[in-house]
Amino acid sequence: MSRFAWVTFDCYGTLIDWDTGIRSFLQNLLAHKDATVDLDTLHRKWEEVQFDLIQREYRPYKDILRLSLEGTLKEFGIPYEPSDGDAFAASMPTWQPFPDVPPTLRELKRHVHIAIISNTDNDILRESVKLMGVEFDALITAEDARVYKPNLRIFEFALQRLGEAPDRILHVAFGFQYDLVPAKQVGMTTCWLNRTGEPMPEGVMPDFVLTDFTKLPPLVGGE
Repeated sequence: MSRFAWVTFDCYGTLIDWDTGIRSFLQNLLAHKDATVDLDTLHRKWEEVQFDLIQREYRPYKDILRLSLEGTLKEFGIPYEPSDGDAFAASMPTWQPFPDVPPTLRELKRHVHIAIISNTDNDILRESVKLMGVEFDALITAEDARVYKPNLRIFEFALQRLGEAPDRILHVAFGFQYDLVPAKQVGMTTCWLNRTGEPMPEGVMPDFVLTDFTKLPPLVGGE
C-alpha cells in the first residue's frame, strides 16, 4: 500500500511541455512581426509580466495570456494585435505532454489517486488532459479557487477538495516559486521533478528529487 493517498501535480512544465509550447509560439510570432529581439529575452520578460498579473485580482487565465503578451511586446516596441493574444490563448490547449507522462500516470493510477493543481482555466486544462489520455481523479484550477499559485489559498482549496491530510498528499512539480514552496507551507509532501538537472535553489528543500519521471511510481509505493 502506498504511503500516500493522493499524488497531485502541477500541469504546465511538469506534465505538459510548457517551455516548448511557449517558445514555439513566441518564435513564430517574432518571425511574423519581423522583430529582432532575442527569443530568450522575450521569454524571460513574458514570465515576469505574467507573474505580476497573476498576483493581482483574479481574472481568467486566457485574459492573463492576452494581457501578458500585450505587455511584453510593448516592452520591446513590437506592435500588438488582439488576434495575437487570441492565438496565444488558443495555442495553450495544444501544447503536448512530455512523452514519459502518459505511461507513468497510468502506472501510478493503479496505486493512488491522482490530481492536478493548475494555474489555468477549466476548459484549457480539460483539453490538456485529453492529450495525456489519462483520467484524473480531481482537477483543481485557479478558476475554481479564484486565485493563482503561489498564493496559499489555492493549495488550501485543494486540501478541502481532496479531503485528505496534507502529509498523505505528494505534490510533484518542476517549479519552486509557484508550487513546491507553498505546497510545503500547507503541509504537503513535495517532490521536485528536475528533468534538466538544475541546481537546487538555496533555502528550499523538497522531500524528494527526481530527474526521471518514470521513477515516480516506485517512489510512492507502486512496487
